Amino acid sequence: MSRWWGTDRGDTDRLEAFSDGVLAIAITLLIFGVQVPTPAGTSLAAGLRHALPQIGAYAASFLQIGIIWANHHALFRVVQRVDQLLILLNLLLLGFVSFVPLPTRLVAEHTAGPDARTAMLLYGATLAGCALAFNLIWFYAARAGLLAGGLTPGFLRDVNIRYLLGLVAYAAATLLALILPLLTVIVSVLLALIFALGPSVRPAFAPTAADDAGQDS
Repeated sequence: MSRWWGTDRGDTDRLEAFSDGVLAIAITLLIFGVQVPTPAGTSLAAGLRHALPQIGAYAASFLQIGIIWANHHALFRVVQRVDQLLILLNLLLLGFVSFVPLPTRLVAEHTAGPDARTAMLLYGATLAGCALAFNLIWFYAARAGLLAGGLTPGFLRDVNIRYLLGLVAYAAATLLALILPLLTVIVSVLLALIFALGPSVRPAFAPTAADDAGQDS
């Protein structure tokens, strides 16, 4: 008899639908942290200038969550089945993503000053938590035989390396807050742009004979 965490829960459709909903809510909540104050005697242009840190933090976190969504979609293109533990690991990822709006607001409010380091450390640690959750999902799915068949060795190797490097890089970006707080956000944005390419630049599946015949025709 299989242990409870290995209980087969079917295909990935419900997990992906739930994840899409949570990610959509998290990315929408980011905009509520942007306020443009225009008190009496103040122009809209002045209010927008005052809101630039909030707008910048919003843009950085929108990019992060957007690329997390894209990579989650790409990852579950090759995960064929889910079990109880994979569902829980996916919830861990969603928990970190849902938390992103809070450090985003704190970063916008503390771009400088004595609390900037704390805000940036929390921001970077949250993104590093997302990277850790991606690693746990991937390596567990591979070990538990939940991946689709026919994945190329090159693709598997690429995902292993990119996910591990991503975790190390986000952890390093977090620690940069101890040197210069703003570096955490800057480096995190650069990392997100790198991961916009997806978990691997190689195709996941080798072309089949039917595909080759279709290309030749």
